[in-house]
Amino acid sequence: MRPSIDRPVLLLLLVCFSSRGICQDDCATHNNQNKPPLPEYVEEFFLSDAVRNQDRGELQMTFGVDSRQAVGTNTTLKIEYGVTKRLQFSFDLPYGSNEEESRESSSGLSTLSLGIQYQIIRSESPFSLSAGLAFGVPVKPNGEVEYQPTILAAKTFRRMQIHASFVADIEREKPSFQYNLASVYPIRRHWFPTLEFNGRSLRGTGAFYLTPGLCRRFEHRFELGVGVPLGLGGSAGTVGIVGKMSWEIGGERDSE
Repeated sequence: MRPSIDRPVLLLLLVCFSSRGICQDDCATHNNQNKPPLPEYVEEFFLSDAVRNQDRGELQMTFGVDSRQAVGTNTTLKIEYGVTKRLQFSFDLPYGSNEEESRESSSGLSTLSLGIQYQIIRSESPFSLSAGLAFGVPVKPNGEVEYQPTILAAKTFRRMQIHASFVADIEREKPSFQYNLASVYPIRRHWFPTLEFNGRSLRGTGAFYLTPGLCRRFEHRFELGVGVPLGLGGSAGTVGIVGKMSWEIGGERDSE
C-alpha cells in the first residue's frame, strides 16, 4: 500500500500555488518585465530542483554525490547554460547506481540527459513558474530513450521560499514519477538551511524521504552543500548523504 502522506502533500501544493495566485503573478510579470526575478538563494537543492534558470550567457557547473541505502552511490555532473533570460539548455552525466533500477543492473554510465527549460513567469513578484523537457539518451546497447517532462513552481513567503517540482519519466514500460516540496531560508547572507520532502513512484513502488540540508555560498559564485535524506516509508533506505558543489561563470553579472 502507498503511504497516506501523498494526499496532504498534494493539498499543500494546491494551497501554495493556487490558480488565483498564478493569475495575479502573471499580471505582475507583464507589468514588471525589466525588474529582477525571484531572489536567488541556492543554485541547487539535494533531491529536488530549484526553480530558476541561468541568465543569458551564464554557465553553471554542478558536481553531486548521492549515497543512499537501497539506492547505492552515484555521481552526477550537470551543466546548464542560459540562452536567454528565460530559456536554458542542460546536460547531465550520471555515473553509478540509478534510483529507478537495482544496483546490479544499472551501475556505471548508462544514460546521458539533454534538457531544455523555459521560465514561464519571471518577475519581481514572489512567484516563479518553469517547464522543461529532458531526453535520456542510452549509452548501453539494450537501453531505451527516456522522456522527462517537468514542471516547477516557487513562491516566496516573507524571506522563506517554497519550491515544488513534478517530474515524469516516460519509457516503454511503466512510467515513474518524482514530486518534491523544498523550503530554503537565508541566514546571515551566506548560509541557507533547506528542508525537502521527496516522493518517488518508481515502477509502481513508492519511496519517501525527508531531506534536511545546509548550503554555504562563497565568493566568485561558488556554492557547497550537504543534505541527509531520511527514509519515511516505502522502499526508501533509512538514511543517506548527498553533497553538491556548484560554480557559475559568465552572464550579465560578470560583464558589470
